[in-house]
Amino acid sequence: MLLSHAFRQLFNMYDQLNEKANKDQRTGLFNHSYFEEKLEDYIKEYRERGTTFSLALLDLDDFKKYNDKFGHPRGDKLLGFFGALLKEACEPDQLFVARYGGEEFAIILPGFAQVQAKAFIDNLRKHVNDTHYEGVEVLPHGCLSFSAGIVEVGEMSYDKSQLVDLADRALYVAKAKGKNTVLLYGEQSSLPTSIEEEINEIEQHIRIFLSKDVYTFKHSKRVFSYAFEMADELRLSDEERRVLALGALIHDIGKLEIPRDILNKKSRLTIEEWEIVKKHVLWGKEFVLATGKYKELVPLVELHHERYDGKGYPHGLKGHEIPRLARMLCIIDSFDAMTTERPYQDTKTFEEALHELERCSGTQFDPALVQAFVPYIRHKTGSAIATARQQANG
Repeated sequence: MLLSHAFRQLFNMYDQLNEKANKDQRTGLFNHSYFEEKLEDYIKEYRERGTTFSLALLDLDDFKKYNDKFGHPRGDKLLGFFGALLKEACEPDQLFVARYGGEEFAIILPGFAQVQAKAFIDNLRKHVNDTHYEGVEVLPHGCLSFSAGIVEVGEMSYDKSQLVDLADRALYVAKAKGKNTVLLYGEQSSLPTSIEEEINEIEQHIRIFLSKDVYTFKHSKRVFSYAFEMADELRLSDEERRVLALGALIHDIGKLEIPRDILNKKSRLTIEEWEIVKKHVLWGKEFVLATGKYKELVPLVELHHERYDGKGYPHGLKGHEIPRLARMLCIIDSFDAMTTERPYQDTKTFEEALHELERCSGTQFDPALVQAFVPYIRHKTGSAIATARQQANG
């Protein structure tokens, strides 16, 4: 009995310590580290069981102005008050709420599609607006308010950092639109900028290839053209269209890190040299992250050499673990590589390359996307041949 009592005491003590380690002391909510653990768990459950969820990132509007006016102790109390509001609103639906850092908070909404999540967070925003707190009259909106960005887990969000980044992009735009606003990712995921401006900006980066490897520059331009046209075939949203096109344009940027003697080698690569070449996807990811502007392109840059059967690189992802746009880029990239002149590779005709795509459908390539790409190319080349014949006869 004494041992049983002692073990119970130890277990209770362990639970208390564990809970304390997972909690943010200022707000009483879960902390950033525990949030990341739970987000990983929800993503794993999504992959294994297909259970959906949405992620919302909230930023308390103009918190710095409140801090500057009343001091940090009052600001800390405001954070605690806001945290209590979130906890009270989320508990009935068993939603996971955490302090992300500073005046930012995160809510995981299990079972909520993005439209449902937006309705919930928007109602929460209105409730917060209507809840008085001493001193908020000095804030621009004259009340307590927050901005929020929401994303539903899906193929564009293949890991937790990518999911958080997409929600953060939506949050950034919500704040830029005047704050006290809730936006879904893709609803308006970037500030008004024409895609032509972004294309020109990225093209300036890849022009460096002209002096080092003109083939890669031309390859990137061709892959971009195919991707731009395939966006219509796949009926992509405006944001998906933008990501596929820009990702196609910059997908090989990591090859700038490959030594020139390997990149332009005329003889067959050694095993060691091939391992260096394979690192271009990770070097490309680092480059894109360093720009700080095009994080949403990372999956295409990093994962366009993953295979549908899991035998690709760098992570060996398979099937729908690979984001859909990266699976599409893999097909386009491979098709262009097969149909253009490269060292130690026989150039295939378009029809031969299409047969190869069909042969590798289900192993290297996504079968559904191959079925979309092959007719598009056949129609495109058929139209071009017909036009050429008309001009010759005319």
